[in-house]
Amino acid sequence: MTKARVNVYIDGFNLYHSTLQFAHPNNRWLNLIELSKRIINPKTEEINKVYYFSALTTWKPDKAKKHLLYIHALRAVGVKDVLGKFTLINRRCPLCKNHYKAHEEKKTDINIGITMLADGMADQFDTALILSGDSDLAPVITKLKIFSPAKKVGIIVPQNQSAMNLKQHADFFKKIQDKDLKKSLLPEQVTYNGNIIIAPIGWLPVPKVI
Repeated sequence: MTKARVNVYIDGFNLYHSTLQFAHPNNRWLNLIELSKRIINPKTEEINKVYYFSALTTWKPDKAKKHLLYIHALRAVGVKDVLGKFTLINRRCPLCKNHYKAHEEKKTDINIGITMLADGMADQFDTALILSGDSDLAPVITKLKIFSPAKKVGIIVPQNQSAMNLKQHADFFKKIQDKDLKKSLLPEQVTYNGNIIIAPIGWLPVPKVI
């Protein structure tokens, strides 16, 4: 029996802020290939591609360095990263009415949409899984259904999010489980392009002392 090809499109910041930053900080060294495999049905489906969409906080060099280490570790296991960027925007405080500048991440939802539509029209998957709770991605699902009506779209809902608007447009949805996160971690050391990458301190659970 031929298995259905599954592509996974992961909104990195959505996953981080909803699930990893506070609820699971020791699971940040997350193997997105392994997580994707735990979400699908291995009897009828197989992972074809896993994409990671994010951007580097270049004005915070230490944080950006750790993030880049993670991106290299993901590349080592076969994840395809698509990076956007942050731009400075003007904002106004609703309380004091003062104006200030803030960094806002750009292009992630656009990059997810373009990549998924291009893959669908090129027949690169049978099922697309979107790991995000961002309602801005709902029109992407609608467009894919127009251009490639035979393709299925599922929503992988990050913890602490409902993704209600996305779920209404998708064929099905699943919730990320604690056990899937804990069993989908990269090893502490990963080799990429001949270099050894070590997980940043605190990104993996502390081994239990017996």
